[in-house]
Amino acid sequence: MSSHEAAIREALDDKGVVVFCSELTETGMLKAAAEARGQPYREVRMGMGDAAMRERFHALQAMTGHKTLPQVFVDGRFVGGLQDYLDPPQAGAAGLGPEARTWVQRLSYAGLLPFAFGVLVLLFAAVDSATGRFFSLWLMAYGAVILSFLGATHWGMSLARGTGDVRGLVAAVIPPLVGWLALLLLPWAGLPLLLLGFLGWWLYERRAAGVLQLPDWYQQLRFRLSGVVILLLALATLRVWVA
Repeated sequence: MSSHEAAIREALDDKGVVVFCSELTETGMLKAAAEARGQPYREVRMGMGDAAMRERFHALQAMTGHKTLPQVFVDGRFVGGLQDYLDPPQAGAAGLGPEARTWVQRLSYAGLLPFAFGVLVLLFAAVDSATGRFFSLWLMAYGAVILSFLGATHWGMSLARGTGDVRGLVAAVIPPLVGWLALLLLPWAGLPLLLLGFLGWWLYERRAAGVLQLPDWYQQLRFRLSGVVILLLALATLRVWVA
């Protein structure tokens, strides 16, 4: 992590609204809106006449995918520009009601069942038997599908934000490529590749949580789901390797 990125992240440790803006940016509307919403407000002025500050602005652009100032963060999550904060979209995970959140959680946990069942069978079946080979492929196929689903979810999020998040779009196509490649390999190589794919995506989500604007409840859900999937794929990999 560069010193500029570290300085930006340190500024984002503050709760409430943090606005990165130039010396000429008029922020009166932002400040008034934050006060009306009862949110603490702070500005980080970035004078473009200073070379070091220009480098910091480029680091901010790389983090958010947003090319202009002001850039608004709320509780460490990137919101967008001035208008994005003044007129926030109600769609997305943050706008879900209690009933919808419950269904997201139920369906997500249900998605763990094929992983758990496949690993359970594999642990008690001979790996080189017809049953063992079938459930090795079962796990690889289902893992590739779910990994692709995660990438597609973030593709949709990047499009919905409308902030020119090119890095988010590029990242979203990596999971299906990893899943596809895993299906071309034998289980002893395909299963650990999927494991690395899920681990890598979990790390990406944690690093990019602010830009992705994921609510806390969804981040916690993804953390639990990823942990279980990684553990199950690790068990399956060990079973195939030691057979």
